[in-house]
Amino acid sequence: MPNDYRHKNVPYRSQWAKPELNEKIIKFNMDPCEDPDWINSGFATPDDYRFWSNRSCGIACLESILDFMKIPHPNRRELIEAATSWGAYIKISDNSVKGLIYEPFCNWIRDAYKINSFIYENEKFDYVGKSIRKSFMAISSVSTEIRSPNNPNNRKGGHLILVHGIEGETLYLHNPSGIPPFQQDAAINMEIAERFHAGRGIIVET
Repeated sequence: MPNDYRHKNVPYRSQWAKPELNEKIIKFNMDPCEDPDWINSGFATPDDYRFWSNRSCGIACLESILDFMKIPHPNRRELIEAATSWGAYIKISDNSVKGLIYEPFCNWIRDAYKINSFIYENEKFDYVGKSIRKSFMAISSVSTEIRSPNNPNNRKGGHLILVHGIEGETLYLHNPSGIPPFQQDAAINMEIAERFHAGRGIIVET
């Protein structure tokens, strides 16, 4: 059985500037640049912000961890640039990015922030649950469909969430593109969450 441990007061970070706009952006196709706060993320142009906000789930998870650990960090655009310089993202074309690539990401956060981490592969959330304790959280690969966990899913993986707690068979997580009530500190049964899980991710020492 997993260890029961839940990190409290873990800051939530959305892929977009305002978490309360997640639903409008996802379900109603709101242009994220209608929110004037987008410019605070450090992006020079609206197109750059639109492009990366759809691909920044892993960086949003990292921001939550850094803020929880009270580690100063630059804005999101600079974090993405740093991650890219380490090979954690590879831009294939104007419409395609390979990443988040785990090994260079782990190397980067160790070098830049002295954060140790290790990759897990071919494991279930039961393994992740056993890894969650006072000094560890997990960035796990799931389908974006986990934002509606009670509906059937067609995919596994392709999106990253921050798992920060386990109590019995319940996972507690932040979903950077989540919609309430499955957005911040979302409580999802482990068996249900497993349907969306790609069986891989990163265990991060906090």
